[in-house]
Amino acid sequence: MDQDRTLEQIAADYARHRAAAVESTQRVAEVSATVTSPQGLVTATVGGQGELRSLTFNSQDYRKMAPAELSRILVETVGRARESALQQMLGALPSTGIAGMSVRDMMAGRIDWDRVLPEQLDISGFNLPGRTA
Repeated sequence: MDQDRTLEQIAADYARHRAAAVESTQRVAEVSATVTSPQGLVTATVGGQGELRSLTFNSQDYRKMAPAELSRILVETVGRARESALQQMLGALPSTGIAGMSVRDMMAGRIDWDRVLPEQLDISGFNLPGRTA
């Protein structure tokens, strides 16, 4: 029956899209970026949301620096790490949103994929031609 085949195709497409969404979310959760300042003074590691996970001073040279210079190096290094993490996240996500959700919502972790795309698709409420409820 053509209609059954169509429903099977819809269910297969749904399962494929759901799996891709779940996989993208998992990849985003694993994002981490580490950057060392050009002078090698400091190394910063950030997570997928840009949160600072670690900051390591690679020498004692920072003690001789003016506070403004040290601050500039720290801000620039953390900023480069955040940009690297953002690029990784964008690479882990589809170019457009899924299920009407924006990439920004996906990046911020504000999507409950089990609610948006449940594992089992319930089509019992659909009024399809040739199908009795």
